Amino acid sequence: MSECLMDTKGDAVVEATILFPVMIMIFAALVLLAIYLPARAALQRATQYAAVALAAEASDTWLFFSEGSMAYHRENDIRRLRNVYVELFTKDESIPAKGEAIVIEVESRSISSRTGQLTVESGIFNRIIYKEAVVTATREFPMPVDLSFIGFPITIAVTATSTAVVQNADEFIRNVDMAGDFIGFIADRYNLHSVMDAISSFGNRVTGILGW
Repeated sequence: MSECLMDTKGDAVVEATILFPVMIMIFAALVLLAIYLPARAALQRATQYAAVALAAEASDTWLFFSEGSMAYHRENDIRRLRNVYVELFTKDESIPAKGEAIVIEVESRSISSRTGQLTVESGIFNRIIYKEAVVTATREFPMPVDLSFIGFPITIAVTATSTAVVQNADEFIRNVDMAGDFIGFIADRYNLHSVMDAISSFGNRVTGILGW
């Protein structure tokens, strides 16, 4: 009877059955990290490069970016400069294509894997208050090993987003004028001139005390 209780035949099979799924999951996690980290870094660099280029073109710096030579050049023809007032009501259709071209070119110079499908979304947003260029890139990598039987996805999506604020003096002046006109309208509408005068007087006293 004691010999039967001490029989350890089959223990290795049971232990392997328990540990095998855990080892597979650890292996899959290492594979995902090996794919994710370099790809994420490459996409972040590419989107940041594209966002800065789009923001520079949308600014009043007179700089334009050529995706063919991947270099900036100064535009001396004033007729090609964008008008901030016209852009309030129009949309530049070339921005998405240009952002995608820059991301593809910059990412191609990295050492990360570029298998799977790449999608790029680019645009200029917040046109009323301030403008910013936003570029988002997503690459879907197929899993090297099909682990769907234990709940792992067939593909893994790696996404990076970068933003660059447009520097535009004309737009800043326009926004300040709009804010001043709006405050003046509210003051006239609700007869707040006395309140605003009191606030201004208080502010002058504070700055005088502080020596500003």
